[in-house]
Amino acid sequence: MRRKDLTEHLERKCTMRPVTCQFCNDEMTYEESKSHHKQCPKCPMTCQFCGRKDILREKIAIHQDFENGDCKKKPIPCQFKSVGCDEMVDKDRIEDHNSKFIGKHILMVLNAITPLLAIVQSIRDDSEVEGLKRTVDEQDKQIESVALHTKKLETKVTQVLDEKSGQSTLQNSLSVSQIKMTLDKLSSSVKELKDKETVLHTKANTFDGVVAVLNNQVEHDENLIQTLRRERIRERDLIESLERKIKAQDRILALKDVALAEQDLRIQSLEMASYDGVLVWKISDFERKRQDAISGKTVSIYSPCFYTSRHGYKMCARIYLNGDGMGKGNHVSVFFTIMKGPFDALLRWPFRQKVTLMWVDQNDREHLVDAFRPDPTSSSFKRPTQDMNIASGCPLFMPLSQLDSPRHAYVNDDVAFIKVIVDTSDLV
Repeated sequence: MRRKDLTEHLERKCTMRPVTCQFCNDEMTYEESKSHHKQCPKCPMTCQFCGRKDILREKIAIHQDFENGDCKKKPIPCQFKSVGCDEMVDKDRIEDHNSKFIGKHILMVLNAITPLLAIVQSIRDDSEVEGLKRTVDEQDKQIESVALHTKKLETKVTQVLDEKSGQSTLQNSLSVSQIKMTLDKLSSSVKELKDKETVLHTKANTFDGVVAVLNNQVEHDENLIQTLRRERIRERDLIESLERKIKAQDRILALKDVALAEQDLRIQSLEMASYDGVLVWKISDFERKRQDAISGKTVSIYSPCFYTSRHGYKMCARIYLNGDGMGKGNHVSVFFTIMKGPFDALLRWPFRQKVTLMWVDQNDREHLVDAFRPDPTSSSFKRPTQDMNIASGCPLFMPLSQLDSPRHAYVNDDVAFIKVIVDTSDLV
C-alpha cells in the first residue's frame, strides 16, 4: 500500500480497524461491528405494539412481558386461557374480545367444568376416602391395643424375673431370650402399623386437599358462569331494545312512505287537472282493467279530477268497464260525479251545467257521444257534504260488443280515451 493512502485506509477502509459501539462502548473491529449492531443489548429498539422507540434491546422483552411489562398496548392472554382460549388480545380491547366471544367462552368453561364436576362427584361418591379414614381409626385402635399388651408383657416379665431369680442361670437366660424375641416382634409390628398409619394419614390429607381444591375451582367456575349468564342477559336485553327501536323506525319510515305516496298522488292529480271544464281521460292497460272488472276485483275506475275554472266546480268521471245497474254484463257504464271543492261556498247550487260524455274513436270516424242536463232536484247535483256526491250518467253508454268493433278504434294499443265536456258558457 502506498504511504500516502495509508492514513485514509486505516481511518475509513480497513475492515480490521478498531471501532467503538456507540451504544455499549465495546471495542471491536469494523467487520465485527456489522453483526454486533444486530445483537447489541444497548441498542434502542422500537416496540411493535406501542411504537415507543427508545427501549434497549435487553429490556424489550421485559417491556413487552404480558404480566409485568409496562407496554400499554401489549397483547395479553385472554382471561379464559385456563379453559382453552389461546387468543392474545390488546390490553385496551379485552372487553370487546369478551363480548365478541361470549358464547365460545361459555362453551369452553362448560367443557372444562364438566370433567371436574365428574371427578368431584366420583370422589364424593367413592367410598375410598371413608374407607381410608375407617382403616386409620382401626389401625389406631390396634396400635393402642398392642402398646397396652406390650406394657402388660413387660410388667409380667419383670414379675417373672423377680420370682425366678433363684432358678438356674441357663433357664433364666432361655426365658429372657424368648421374651426379648417376642418383644422385638411386637415392636416391629407396632412400627409397621405406625408406618401404615402415617401413609394412610398422608393419603387422607391428600384426598381432602384435592376435594377442597376441586370444590374451590367448581365454586369459582360457577361464579364465572353466573357472571357470563348476566352478561348474556344484558346483551340480549340490549339486542331486544335495538330491535324495538328498529321496528319503530320501520313504522315511521312506512308512515313516511304512505305520506309521500299520498303527496305524489296529489301532485299527479294536480298536474293532470284541467280548469276549463274539459277532461281528457287516458285509460292505460285497458284489457287488464277490463278483466279486473269482469272478475269483480276492481268494478269501477275514477278519473283524475277537473274543474270548470280555477275557482269553479270540482268534478270527475267514473267508468264501469263491465257495466253497472241495467248495463251490468252487457254495456260499459260512464258516470259524472260532483266532488267537494275548496270554493263550493262561492258557487251556484244545485249544479245546472250541461254534461257531454264522449268515447273517442282513435280512427276519428265515429265518436260515441251522450249528453244530459242535471236534474236540480237530484241529490247528485246539490252541494256536496261528503268527498263526492252519488254519480249520475249513462249506465247503457256503450255495448260491450262494440268495444271490439273492427270499424272503430275505441281501444287502440291497449289504451282508450274518454272525454267529458262541461258547458261553462253561462258561468260568470
